[in-house]
Amino acid sequence: MEVVAQLDDVPENGTLKVAAGGENLLLVRSPMGIFAIENMCSHAYQELDGGKVRKVFIFCPMHGVRFDMRDGCPSGKLTDKSIKVWHVEVHGKDIRVDFSRRLDKGA
Repeated sequence: MEVVAQLDDVPENGTLKVAAGGENLLLVRSPMGIFAIENMCSHAYQELDGGKVRKVFIFCPMHGVRFDMRDGCPSGKLTDKSIKVWHVEVHGKDIRVDFSRRLDKGA
C-alpha cells in the first residue's frame, strides 16, 4: 500500500487529484468514507474532479453521468463502461491505496 495523501488534504464532500502508482487518481471524501477512483469519465473522457459527490456516487461535471465509487459502475444510458476503483485505507491521517487491488467491475 502506498501513502498518497493526508486525510486533512481531502475536503468533506470533496475531491483531491493525486498522481501516484502510475495513475491519475481522484481521492473522494464523502460521509460514506474515502474512495480512490480514476479521475476520468468513461463517457466523455472528462476529469471527474469538480463533480458533485453524493454518498457513494460522483457525478461527471460535463454530462452528469453518475458513477458508484464502490465498484466504478455507471448509471444511465451514456456509458456502460466502469471507471477504475482501488482499495483504500486510512491509517491515522495517512490515506493509503493498494494499486494491486482493484475493486471495479473491469478489474
